[in-house]
Amino acid sequence: MSPRSEKRLRAALTQSVADAPADLQPLETLLRAFRKAEGILEGNRPFAEPRLRVIAETPALRERDLAKAASISEALAEALRRRVPERLAGLASQTGWAAFHHAMQAWIDDPSRSLYAHLLQAFDDLRALSATAPPAQAPAQAQAQARPQA
Repeated sequence: MSPRSEKRLRAALTQSVADAPADLQPLETLLRAFRKAEGILEGNRPFAEPRLRVIAETPALRERDLAKAASISEALAEALRRRVPERLAGLASQTGWAAFHHAMQAWIDDPSRSLYAHLLQAFDDLRALSATAPPAQAPAQAQAQARPQA
């Protein structure tokens, strides 16, 4: 993604988060933001596949791409912090960005479906993962279970 496209994407995503209805949950807010930025991404589609191939083959470019991703994720977290507690904003932005990245790769691999269809699938898969995860234990319970019985 060119620096200009990256700047447009960051601005579109953060503005969409800011404009989202107040009752939307963080991940739903991010899905909405990614949907609104779809036009920018689709405009870059002809360059995305060869670009991703070159990045995958070049360690320095992979590092730079990771830095760009972290920067956009942090911008999303900052936008979310105006809506939810900080600990949730950071986790949501990183998780949402990972789902977005997964959807983008799926879209490159399978262009017969729209980017939005891949985004919906990625976010549905994310929800399914969290719905089937066992609840976290309280620290005292976890420590008690870890101690050998006498």
